[in-house]
Amino acid sequence: MRCAIYIRVSTKLQEKRFSLSAQRFELTKYAENQNWTITDYYQDVESGGKLKKKDLTRLIDTVEDGKIDVVLVVEQDRLSRLDTMEWEILKGVLRDNEVKIAEPGIITDLTNEDHEMISDFKNIIAKRQRRSLVRAMVRGKKESIRKGKTFGSGPFEYKYNKTTKQFEVDPEWAWVIPLIDDLYLKKRYSLRKIAREITKRAKTPSGKSWNESLVRSRLSSKFYHGTIEKEFADGEIITFDDAHEPLRSKETYVEIQSQRSKRQSSYYFKENHRKDVNILRLTQIRCGDCGLKMVLVQRGNKDKPRYYLQHNLREREHPCRNYKTHFNVRRVESKIKDLLTELLSGKEFLMDYLEMGRSEGNIEDMKTSMKDVQTKINTNKNKLDRLLDLYLDQVISKNEMADRRKKIDTQLEFFEKEYASLKQKYMLLQKEEHNIDYLYEYLEVAHEYSRETTPEQQLMVMGRLFPTATLYQDKLILQLDLNAQLLDIPVIADPPPPRGRPYI
Repeated sequence: MRCAIYIRVSTKLQEKRFSLSAQRFELTKYAENQNWTITDYYQDVESGGKLKKKDLTRLIDTVEDGKIDVVLVVEQDRLSRLDTMEWEILKGVLRDNEVKIAEPGIITDLTNEDHEMISDFKNIIAKRQRRSLVRAMVRGKKESIRKGKTFGSGPFEYKYNKTTKQFEVDPEWAWVIPLIDDLYLKKRYSLRKIAREITKRAKTPSGKSWNESLVRSRLSSKFYHGTIEKEFADGEIITFDDAHEPLRSKETYVEIQSQRSKRQSSYYFKENHRKDVNILRLTQIRCGDCGLKMVLVQRGNKDKPRYYLQHNLREREHPCRNYKTHFNVRRVESKIKDLLTELLSGKEFLMDYLEMGRSEGNIEDMKTSMKDVQTKINTNKNKLDRLLDLYLDQVISKNEMADRRKKIDTQLEFFEKEYASLKQKYMLLQKEEHNIDYLYEYLEVAHEYSRETTPEQQLMVMGRLFPTATLYQDKLILQLDLNAQLLDIPVIADPPPPRGRPYI
């Protein structure tokens, strides 16, 4: 039989500990004893939880070309520890090409239902072990940070003392952070100019010139005032202060972040030289029917530009019936500007809006909207469940399944966020716990809109107030960002212009 040998370790550390060469030796010896012809060797140093690994992908291509009869591994978990859908993809490729999985002493024929069931059990056990291992690693990392210890390498301004297990300032590079702070805060240099200035004095330890990214990372990192901070996948953020000798004070760090925020607002458009700004350019807009992202496109010419919102027409399949429709921004543009002006009127406008939202009719409408969105969520979940069946029944290919899954996941994420926002507002209206004083204080940013003189600066304010929005054919719902809570403010659109004529 034609045999492909696949060997894998998860990390470089395992490569030293469990040895790729040892796996290679044992499997080669076994294949020779079985009188199998070894066609090639495939090896990866990556997690088994990912299907997209360099040599595993190459192995799959070889299988599909019909060049092998069996894949030999030390244990099946070396081949993969994938989730159900990705395991079905890999298993389907092997089964369709009548390629067996072999371990020393065991051969699994995936065309045999009993063998396939045993293989599935092995994958489930391997996946469970991987998850347990990941949880244990995360717990260990969290405990290390709580004790002031760290993992991984630090920035080159520090060196790690193996005896004390602490980071210590490297005298050779101790001058970098004070210089960056001085150039940024006192001399008001740009990141690019700071990078050039430091490069004149010394290049990085790897011999490369400094760039904006290196400077930005040093301005934003808490590590340099002695703090270790890590955000984990479960959302927990663990911080340990005074973990090592600082190169800047905490007060300087706070001042730098304040200055960065101001500069971002002031220089965003200057650096990009944009003149064709539209009031919705910094607002992320999604379609209310399908949940996909809308793009803002410009038509006309430089002197008289026209702006439209539309779906990404490059997508081959669209679940939305309106995906070819272009929404003229002029239908809502003047009303959005009026809305921003009204926000400046203060508490009276906010109270009127909230009282209007608290009315019994609107609460019932909100309940209906929540029900509709929940229906869309359930519909998309059912689509995901049916997707695997379509692939297993060979109705769609694995590439089609991956594309459809990505699109459904995008829609599902959008509708789940929309439902959470509606539920939050519904509960707020039910309890009547609006903090108008806080709300008005937060919206004082709108006063900047009237004070700013350029369209670019006014646009920055618009982006801060309304980071997201949802588009329907007859209205645009702006989401007002209130301390990470989104308050929906509808803007009713003017009627569309006659077909074939530009909106004037």
